[in-house]
Parts: sequence; structure tokens; C-alpha cells
Amino acid sequence: MTIYRKIYEQNFGPIPKDQNNRTYEIHHIDGNHSNNDPFNLRAVSINEHYDIHYAQGDWAACLRISARTKLSPETISKLASLAAKARNKNPKYINPFKARPDGSSISKDRVNSGQHQYLKRKDGSSMTSDRVIAGTHNFITNHPNKKTATCPHCNKIGGETNMMRFHFVNCWNNPNKTEIKRETFTCKHCNKTTNKGNYIRWHGSNCRARFQ
Repeated sequence: MTIYRKIYEQNFGPIPKDQNNRTYEIHHIDGNHSNNDPFNLRAVSINEHYDIHYAQGDWAACLRISARTKLSPETISKLASLAAKARNKNPKYINPFKARPDGSSISKDRVNSGQHQYLKRKDGSSMTSDRVIAGTHNFITNHPNKKTATCPHCNKIGGETNMMRFHFVNCWNNPNKTEIKRETFTCKHCNKTTNKGNYIRWHGSNCRARFQ
């Protein structure tokens, strides 16, 4: 549970639910998500939350909320387009595909300097080909030079880097792991099994399959 939802419950009691048993969302009245003053928090239904941000022209927020509402693909596509246009107008946002005011672009500069990742070397070779041959490319799964490792706790075989990161000491089957094993939930609408956080946000009463 996010901090602002905890603050709301501590001051105003349990967060209500709508007629479809979906938990209300917490809206920051002044639009500042860092301002978690109890009187800046308001419990609203998912549809009401969407309408508030739609009236404000906050297309990015509408797009996020649309994942929990029954909207047509055309509407969601339009929201994505409006959110992208609004993001590009933000002076703090750097779009690598957008030309600078003088017409130049970051990608062209990298091409001209020979540093672009898709650019071949002068001898015709490329970094991507070298990684494929060496078996180190991230899309290569079966290669004689691919460095693999086997987890001693779950016997899973995978790339050495990923195995070191997600298995061995961090493996959920490791009896010496201090963290509590994550509880999983299965959605009755789409039959997908996931962790508690994803289940509450995307499944159960919020599952898209429920509206299809």
C-alpha cells in the first residue's frame, strides 16, 4: 500500500469501494503527489478520478487510469497520443528522436561521430555482430559461447548475469534467505498468477478480462 493511502486511512478510516467492489483511488487535490497532507487527499471512484484528470488535460494520468477502466482501444490510443504530445512540449523532456530548434538531432550527431549503436565500423563489421558471434548478445539464448549457470536451489539454468542477480543467494528456494517468500494470487477472471501488489492493481475486480 502506498504511503498516501496509509495516511488517508489513518485519518479518515478505511477507503471505500464502488458498486463493483473496486477500491476507491486517492486523489491529490493540489496535483502535487509529494504533498501527502491528509486534507490534500480525497477518495474518489476510478471513473471520477479519470474525469478529474481529463478535465485538467492531464493525459498521462488519464492513460494510467484507463488501464483500470472499460475504455475502447481507440480512446486509449488517443490518450497515448495526447500524452506523448504533452510530454514533448515539456522543456525538461529530452526526446532523442526530436530535432533541436536548429534542425540538428542527437541521433545524427552520434551517426556522424561513429558512435551510433546501429552503425557499422569502417571495415564493415558491427558491435552487434561481434556480440552475436561471442554469444554475449542479450537476445541469444542458445550459443556454445553463452555463459550459463545453474541455481543450486531450484536447478534453473540461465544466463550467468541473471542467475547471479535473481538466484543463488536471492533464490526463493534458498533456505537461508531471510526474506519472507512472496505470496501469490490467481485471478479468477484471466487465471493469471502473480504477486499481491500486481493482483490488487491489475486483477481481481480491476481485471480487464472481467469487462470482456
